[in-house]
Amino acid sequence: MMRIGIDTGGTFTDFVFFDDETGAIEPLKLPSTPENPARAILEGLDAYMDGSFELIHGTTVSTNAFLQKKMAKTAFVCTKGFEHILHIGRQNRTELFSLEVKKPTSIVPLSLCYGVHERTLKDGTVVKEPEEPEVIQLAESLREQEVESIGIVFLHSYRNPQNEQLAAAILRDYGFYVTASHEIMPEYREYERSVVTILNAALKPVIADYVDNLKEALAGKKLSIIQSNGGILSPDRIINEPVRTIMSGPAGGVIAAQKIAGLTGDTNLVTLDMGGTSTDVSVIKNGEIILTREGAVEYLPLRFPMIDIVTVGAGGGSIARVDRGGVLQVGPESAGADPGPACYGSDDNVTVTDAFVVTGAVLPEMFLGGKMKIFPKRSVKAVKRISEEIGKSLYETAEGIIRISVSTMERALRSVTLEKGEDPRFYTLMPFGGAGGLVAALLADRLGMQRILVPPNQGVFSALGMLVADVKKELSHSFLKMVSPGIDDEWNAAFLTLEQEVRQILYEEGFPEPQILEHLDMRYKGQSYELTVPYSRDFLKAFHQMHQQYYSYSLTDEHCEIVNLRVVGIGKTPEFEVEKKPIIEEDAKVFYRKQVYFNGGSQNFYIYSRSELMPGHRLKNPCIIAADDSTVIVPGTFEASVDPYANIILTAKPDRKRR
Repeated sequence: MMRIGIDTGGTFTDFVFFDDETGAIEPLKLPSTPENPARAILEGLDAYMDGSFELIHGTTVSTNAFLQKKMAKTAFVCTKGFEHILHIGRQNRTELFSLEVKKPTSIVPLSLCYGVHERTLKDGTVVKEPEEPEVIQLAESLREQEVESIGIVFLHSYRNPQNEQLAAAILRDYGFYVTASHEIMPEYREYERSVVTILNAALKPVIADYVDNLKEALAGKKLSIIQSNGGILSPDRIINEPVRTIMSGPAGGVIAAQKIAGLTGDTNLVTLDMGGTSTDVSVIKNGEIILTREGAVEYLPLRFPMIDIVTVGAGGGSIARVDRGGVLQVGPESAGADPGPACYGSDDNVTVTDAFVVTGAVLPEMFLGGKMKIFPKRSVKAVKRISEEIGKSLYETAEGIIRISVSTMERALRSVTLEKGEDPRFYTLMPFGGAGGLVAALLADRLGMQRILVPPNQGVFSALGMLVADVKKELSHSFLKMVSPGIDDEWNAAFLTLEQEVRQILYEEGFPEPQILEHLDMRYKGQSYELTVPYSRDFLKAFHQMHQQYYSYSLTDEHCEIVNLRVVGIGKTPEFEVEKKPIIEEDAKVFYRKQVYFNGGSQNFYIYSRSELMPGHRLKNPCIIAADDSTVIVPGTFEASVDPYANIILTAKPDRKRR
């Protein structure tokens, strides 16, 4: 059967077609259709609709709906007296010395925040149930206001969801989409629970429309959607928990990177996913993907597991402009797929892609394998317009646009390495995405990184990762008790309940014998933050060691508190083997040579076609490697060769100088 991975980006929609029987992999890249993302998907699938296939999809629908504020009209229903919780927040300031405080985005206006007379105590005791007439009156009022979705957050519902269940049942009878906090995040901390609940509620109708339309168009074909934590689930579950797809798209590339790293022995990786709209950066340490439960979008905390990815508005389509002060700026605005860069046929936008076209690094005759025509003269005209504004030459301006974009990405790389105590010199850089290979060596030079690994099919790498993603479901429960003799009976009972729920979900997903992982969120008495450790006999020792690793100290004599219990169920999906080919130690065939403006001057570059490269081939430098879906620049500071898995390996020369 055919398995198809699809990554919908802001500029391109990427496909990877994998045939289970033959092992053949076929990539495809099409311009995205932002007004209707499903249109590009169906166009790419057209030739396969008569056959049998399984589709694994990474989507930016949730992300775009949130960023563009195109979510459903949503109301917030909470315990009476707590209507302002979304607007008060935590009173944290991300920029302490800024004169203008940046407040978290308000998902719902205060006029749509309603309190209900009810109360549950912190031990789960219900002292007042919501009265049915009050909830009915509220439902009728919300219907008159044309509210589409509702988020319900009652105090201490993570201990006892009874009151939320009563209110949710009434509101659902009126036809609203409803998200109750105990269903999406049964953990303590009211503000964080409220944010996740209301964001999920606001996204529900958007994702439901998108997924339902896609399912109908697929006519019964199996569909799975990737979550922010790198696991996949069925569309029906995603419709109920769309907030878990807020970082769906970038997750696939990190999963594929982990797969490749397991073959090459590169256990410490920094991934660089540069597409047309943005660049996503993540770290793989000791072969493991780094997860976080402290993600955020526009200063809103997202307390659920997701791959730790930093996103910056620097991509191939990032627009260059001159501000009122005469300073050249690049991004975060993107030209996207329509109208796209100037070289696509538009005269309006000057983008990073146009800058690379002007320097000669992007080869028009090999762009998308020659299937997409680009217009270099339009790039020259567009960049020249900016060069005249800032008083620089055409090539200086093009290189300036590239350098500004690279500086933005460098800050992202520093944030996931140096700012977290990791030395990037001891990490391998893995670029992918359509534009990752263009900037990888520039970034490695700046950070002193010694090795770059460019995987095959790098332009559709995230779509490839979706094919190796496992089915995954995590459930949690707030415990909030000190570790003491005899307390293990309580958490074992709670773990058992969570495990039974997870097993049932994985059974319904088609995995009767899933892998089960148990974790504890722990902290020292008096702390307000936690660390997640695997549950085992030595969990206390593991917690002290992790605290020492993260914060450089541990308090082995201090009381420890278990805050949350977590159970993760994993259903292993079929893996495809990456063939290790014999090495042919010889120089690769040079297609031709070309003058390219690079690092302040014109240089003579060797041009290679990636499709002609074989394991063991050595490449002359400086060179450009053109593939159907991407381009790689190898400057004179690096040696390049091909490994047995068809990865291009760039190794820094010993005499290289940091730039």
